[in-house]
Amino acid sequence: VKQKMQAGIYPTTRAALNGIVGSKGWRGFYVGYGSTIMREIPFSFIQFPIYETLKKRGAQHRGRALQPFESALCGSVGGGVSAAITTPFDVIKTHLMIGRDRQGVPYTGWRSAVLRIYQSGGAKMFFRGIVPRTVWIALGGCVFFGSYETAKLLLVEQLLPDDDQPEAPALG
Repeated sequence: VKQKMQAGIYPTTRAALNGIVGSKGWRGFYVGYGSTIMREIPFSFIQFPIYETLKKRGAQHRGRALQPFESALCGSVGGGVSAAITTPFDVIKTHLMIGRDRQGVPYTGWRSAVLRIYQSGGAKMFFRGIVPRTVWIALGGCVFFGSYETAKLLLVEQLLPDDDQPEAPALG
């Protein structure tokens, strides 16, 4: 719904909902699902190791466990790098969700979307929107991982008395 409205295909949410159901039935809401999975799996496989590696190296460098705001910065970097690398998958997913190219010709699947995106301007077309996507996801990674680490810290403090709290992980 969001992509079709952003592309100007439908003027309102109600029109988008009715148009999608009318043209493709309820399955129309799942167009691009496979592409979303193809984007999210590599994204996570890149983001989490970067986040954990930066946290580990940051703790080693500082000689202590990182504070939540420091971990948030690690998450921001992990998210930003992952976003940049997986932008081509996001571009393909968005085209499939919109359902047709600028001339109004419908995509017949993932392969036709890839070929037509490439034909419309070469490899650089797969990186359209890389800057706003990277910035947005880096900010989101900062908020998400900062919130996660803060909640984890608060839960440990609340649930475990001082004597029972685990020692900081060994550095090295």
